Amino acid sequence: MATWPTITVNGSARWLVWGGSITNHEVFAFTMQGAASDVGAYISDVTVFNSTDYHQNGTNYFLNVQAMAFDPEAFTLTPTNRPLVGNFESNGV
Repeated sequence: MATWPTITVNGSARWLVWGGSITNHEVFAFTMQGAASDVGAYISDVTVFNSTDYHQNGTNYFLNVQAMAFDPEAFTLTPTNRPLVGNFESNGV
C-alpha cells in the first residue's frame, strides 16, 4: 500500500504517482480530508507504465481526480471547481 502527500484540487488535476512498493495492478482511492459535504472526488483515466522512464522508483501511474458536486434531488453528479483536499492511496490487488 502507498500513500501520497496531501493535495488541494480546484476542479480537476492530473497526477503522476510512483513508489511505495506499488505494483502493476493497483486500486486507487482518494482519502478526503476537506471539502463541502456535497463535493466528492472522482478518480479516472488511470494509466500504468511498467517502466522507470518517468520516475526512477518503479511502476508509474498517471491518473486524474475531478471534484464532483452531488445534487440529491436530481441524484446526479456534476463537475465543479469547488475545492477538495485529500491524498491518493493505493492497495495492490
